[in-house]
Parts: sequence; C-alpha cells; structure tokens
Amino acid sequence: MAEKLTDSEGREDLVYIKTEDGSYRGWRVDLLVDNLSSKLEEKLLLCSSCKGMIRDACLYQEELRCGVCIPEGVAWQPVKMNREIVSDKMISCPLKKRGCEWSDTVNTATHHLEECEFFPVLCPLGCVCLEGERKGKVMKLEKRRIPDHQRDSCPLRELVCEFCVNNVKACEINLHLEDCEHFPVPCPNRCMREGYEGTRQLKRRDVPVHLADVCPLQKVECPYWEYGCREKMERREMDLHEREFMHIHFRLLKTDMKQKQVQTSQELDRATEKISILENESESKTKELATANTKIENLEKQITEKDSELKSIIEVLCSYTPLPLSTGQLEWKIEGVKQKIENKEETYSDPFYVGLYKCQGCIEWGWLNTCACIYIMKGGYDDKLHCPIRYIYTLILVDHINSNNNFEYTKQVTKKDLKKYPICFKGPTQLSNECYWHPLFISNTEILEAKYCKEDSITLLIKIELLPAL
Repeated sequence: MAEKLTDSEGREDLVYIKTEDGSYRGWRVDLLVDNLSSKLEEKLLLCSSCKGMIRDACLYQEELRCGVCIPEGVAWQPVKMNREIVSDKMISCPLKKRGCEWSDTVNTATHHLEECEFFPVLCPLGCVCLEGERKGKVMKLEKRRIPDHQRDSCPLRELVCEFCVNNVKACEINLHLEDCEHFPVPCPNRCMREGYEGTRQLKRRDVPVHLADVCPLQKVECPYWEYGCREKMERREMDLHEREFMHIHFRLLKTDMKQKQVQTSQELDRATEKISILENESESKTKELATANTKIENLEKQITEKDSELKSIIEVLCSYTPLPLSTGQLEWKIEGVKQKIENKEETYSDPFYVGLYKCQGCIEWGWLNTCACIYIMKGGYDDKLHCPIRYIYTLILVDHINSNNNFEYTKQVTKKDLKKYPICFKGPTQLSNECYWHPLFISNTEILEAKYCKEDSITLLIKIELLPAL
C-alpha cells in the first residue's frame, strides 16, 4: 500500500482503512503483532462496518461501529468502553515489508510514521522521475536514502566546476563544460609549446588572444599590407618574409609617401580657401551684429518709455478712492496626483495677479483630506495696495465626465478672520504672507475618483474676487 502513495496523500493511508468515498475508518487489523485472542474480543474491538479496530465506539442498530462509520444525519448512541483495550494493542510498522522493525501500541503509530526512516518522501531538491509510474513527477525515496541521494545521485544537486570553481547543477555540468571559459582546449592550429610535447592547451577564453598575438601557426597579413604588400603567411615565417622583401617594402613606402604629400598639398589648398571664405563671412556677421545691437538699444529705450507711461497710468488709477475691485482666475493642472498623496507633498501653483495683488495657490495632500490655501505674495505694486486684504475665493475641481457636476468650494474672508489671522491679510513684507488654510477642502478618496482624476492628473480652477477693505 505504501508504494501507491501519491504526492498529496499522507500517513493515514497506512494505518487506517480507506473506503471508496475517501474517508478513513478503523485501524488496520493486519498490522497487529498478535491476532485477536477470541471471538468476543473481535466482537468488542472490530467495527461491524469497516472491519477495522474501532475508533470512538458507537452503538448503531445494535451493532458496534466506529464513530466515523455512522451514516451522516442518523442518530447514534456513544458507548463507553475501555479505549486502552484498542490503544494498547501492539502493531507493527505499516512499512515492515520495506524493512522497518518498529512495533508499539496503536496510539503511537501515526507519530512513528512521522519519523520512520522507511517512509517515502519527496526529494527536497525537487528532481523528477524519468521513467516508471511516476515519470514526470517529483521523485520519492525512503527518508533514510535522502542524504545519499542528495549527495551522490540527485541531478539537481550542486557540483563545483573544477575549472572555474562555480556551482553548477549535476544535470547541467556537461552543458556547462561546453561553454566554461576556463575549460582547457587545444589550440585550433595545433601549435606546440616550446619545451613540451603535444598540442598547446589553453583556457577557452584565452584562445582569441592567443590566435591574435601568439600562435606561430596562425595566418597573418604582412605589416605592409596597407601599403600594397598582399602576402599572408604563418606568424613564424614573418621575420624571413620581412628580410627577403625589404627592398619591395621600401618602394611601397616611398610611393605611399609621395601620394600622401600630394593629398596633403591639396587639402592645404582647400583649407586656405575655406579660411578665406569664413573670414569674409565673419566680417559680414560682425556688421549684422552691430546693426542688431543698435536695434536692441532702440527697443530697450522704447520699452523704458512705455514702462514709464504704464507706471504713470497705474498711479492715476490708484489715486482714486476706493481702489477699483478686481477678479482673477487661474486654471491649474496638477499631475502625478497619486504619488503626491502617497508622499504627503505640498504643491504650489504659478503666481498670478488679481488686480494689483500677486497671489499663489497651494495644495497640501494630507493623510485623509486635501487642504487648500491662498498666499498673498510680494509683487510689483505693493506700495499701492489697500490692507488688510479681503477677498472671496472659489476652488473648482473639474469633473472630466460632466462639467455640470464640478466640485466647488467657496470661502469669504470675514471680519472675524481678519482679527484671528491678521498676519495672513496684511501687506506682504517677505516673499509671501502666511497662508490662510481651509483644512477640509475635499477628501483624498473623492479626489481620486475617475471623474476628477484623469491619467493621474486633476484640473483645479481658482477664482478670486477682491472685496472692499473694512
């Protein structure tokens, strides 16, 4: 029975009776060391259904059965009986045929199988059977054979390559040796090392360098190949070739030098011509640059005059009391929203003007909610401002699916706000005033909805309307 165990089955197959429905019933009687002593003992200890030694005796239709042999949903009556009669019975190991000599009481059998050296277990390295009933499945061996298997025969055990000292699986060692860069191979030209017999042996990775620089039998080109000598020979013959063909090599060098002199003279003439052209172009560009500088100076003068006129106009406009109220609007596209929320970042808009006031929006991505505020910044017309500053601002989160469903929040600076946060609404003395926060603009969950967050970006409209000073 032990031979038929599958990967998913356990030790209960060996000690209990397994029925057709896959359940485990009474203890296997064939494991008893001594047979039951009498018919009365058989009647008291054996289940009338599974014929195994009883597990939790029950009375069903005037017969003793295992508690697990009672049909589901049927009333039964438990029977008090001395469980030691069953649990103290001596049984042998279910793997006795394999050589296990263990025997002990019934209640220790399952515990023994957890340690039994003859119990079949899967190879810890996961090697696969190549033949037999378990072909293609993970190999099973008796527990006692696992150490020898892992050490000597498992194809997935790791071996150390004697050449490169890398760890390689046993089943891949032959393929590894075919590519191992340290594996010794003969010189392709079968050259011999001086003072040694046989073909020179090299590390596989050293073969290209050996052929390119060392091997005396490698065919190489004459050093004067680029000058016209088209001879190829073994490297060991090169010295003799250079001595015998020295006069020919000299003529080739002389001819090449003459050709290069002619080429150099032609290139020099062309370079001189180019220099002359570039000098003419440089003079022309210098004149154009002088003209451009004159135009720039004239434009700067015009800009200065226009700027002076504009300041005069602004001074006239600001001389009226009260200061004309203005409105301003900024369309602010914010990208990478998910990352900003995750990092709890602060995001700032580009500065924009509302009348003479320079403003900037800010979003703080909190743990649960997104907070918003408006900064009043130093600008070019701060000496014309009327403070404390009062305004109504509206934050509009654009709905990309239905523009009629935009999320809007409006906040007005009140007299109470001016008293509570005076530093936020005074004329700016630094780069920007302290911000006037609205702590619960919108929750992070809402802002990440598909209708607001499109391609990980949102569009926020900021509208500000200035109010008369109190």
